[in-house]
Amino acid sequence: MRLFKNLALCADDSARSGPEQMALDEALLESVTRPVLRVYRWKGAAVSFGCSQSRTTVQAQYPGIPLVRRWTGGGIVEHRGDWTFSLIVPAIEPLAAWRPTETYRCIHECLAATLRGLGIAAVLVGPGDCRSGEACFTAPALHDVHDHQGQKLCGGAQRRTRRGFLHQGSVQNVSLPDDFARRFAGTMAAAFELSARDEHVQERAAILCREKYDSRPWNEKVP
Repeated sequence: MRLFKNLALCADDSARSGPEQMALDEALLESVTRPVLRVYRWKGAAVSFGCSQSRTTVQAQYPGIPLVRRWTGGGIVEHRGDWTFSLIVPAIEPLAAWRPTETYRCIHECLAATLRGLGIAAVLVGPGDCRSGEACFTAPALHDVHDHQGQKLCGGAQRRTRRGFLHQGSVQNVSLPDDFARRFAGTMAAAFELSARDEHVQERAAILCREKYDSRPWNEKVP
């Protein structure tokens, strides 16, 4: 089942820091009028952690690596060559009215189907396979994606506002082709097109980066 009639694909080739990535996702949610799939490229090693986690705890586990608190929830994610994406869905889309557990499941079903199309065994994590923990890729959650050996391949987290919702995901432990973003977009939508750079979004993201995601109050706040 395709989730959208039309989707914008933003293959963002600009290497960005963690605060820059988070700011751009929030700026997109503020402004988009159709679903956008954005693929990340990180500027060096980075670790992101959920909005309810303690930075002190994360820093103790990853000393010397740049950290950023996500706007979404979820666990600790180390970004070293992972395939990272965001799906931004405006409130006018029917999918935005679904419950978070259902949107999470449907997005990851599309991701798993795209992986299977490449011959990669991928299924959704069921209730009996869930495990607790702070690190995302050692603690499978319901509807994450894993292989038949139980190795986690994809995890994600969401944030909802009156404008819609943001889903941030990371794919690891698997080798992907250069056209994976197009394949994934084609699985989710009946049609998709490449998205052009929006200067207004870039300007808003720069403000959010400076005032929020790159600030000590945001990253060091106590949950």
